[in-house]
Amino acid sequence: MSVEQDTKKVTPEVLICPLCGEPNGCSYAAGRPHSECWCNRAVFPEGVFDPIPAEQRRKSCICEACLDTYKKTEQNKEPHS
Repeated sequence: MSVEQDTKKVTPEVLICPLCGEPNGCSYAAGRPHSECWCNRAVFPEGVFDPIPAEQRRKSCICEACLDTYKKTEQNKEPHS
């Protein structure tokens, strides 16, 4: 087995969301300009990346659906006045 093949086994798939395992829609990882990515118009609240295992953080993007789910969950936790 070559070093390259071994590396591919431990490298996370950059086009897959580390939270749900579905495609993350990352334009940059797909080889297009970062400016085309959906994340440029998104707001990522504090704590959104906490559920990602430490060894996978900053290696692949979460998907828009997981971001939306997190926001809805957090919104439901807020005390209502």
